[in-house]
Amino acid sequence: MKIICWNCKTVIELDETAIQAAIAKMDETKLNFYDAPCSCGKVNRTPRSVLTGLTPAAPGTQGKVVTRSLRIREDHNTSCDVVGGLVYGQIVDVYEIWSDGKNKWARIGEGMWSAIEYNGEKLMEIIESK
Repeated sequence: MKIICWNCKTVIELDETAIQAAIAKMDETKLNFYDAPCSCGKVNRTPRSVLTGLTPAAPGTQGKVVTRSLRIREDHNTSCDVVGGLVYGQIVDVYEIWSDGKNKWARIGEGMWSAIEYNGEKLMEIIESK
């Protein structure tokens, strides 16, 4: 992952080990950001969502299945175990949204993820509370 310093525009490279360490530090301090240090002496406040790909959904956010059927998986990956299923028109609560820039997934419970968009196909419509 690359973070560009707001002060000197230096590219700060974070490998997987550094990302995991940053997430662990956020968990330990109960903060939802990590201050990535730069060689210029400044820190670059980086939100948890940038490091994890997760975005907390607004309270009351729901998803409506817009495909015939949709698998529920243990994590946001098609190689993870299937733990359930949803059917067309079913509405579920959405707690977090994860994206890798191509695919988008919704966490609908503990250890329960369903695809919102996968390989360019829309599978779930997000309904935000008003």
